[in-house]
Amino acid sequence: MYDVVWKEPYSGDYNIVMSHIRHIREKIEDDPAHPVYIQTVWGVGYKFNGRAGSE
Repeated sequence: MYDVVWKEPYSGDYNIVMSHIRHIREKIEDDPAHPVYIQTVWGVGYKFNGRAGSE
């Protein structure tokens, strides 16, 4: 995310990424506590589920 969004190398602060993801979830998810679109992949990071809602 740092490289793609901010064009900066990772600086070691995961909290800022988690904070941004939380705010995005609050805006796009029906229930941010049970996200459908932005999912956590433990040990890797996050993934966008672009197929959500198409079932």
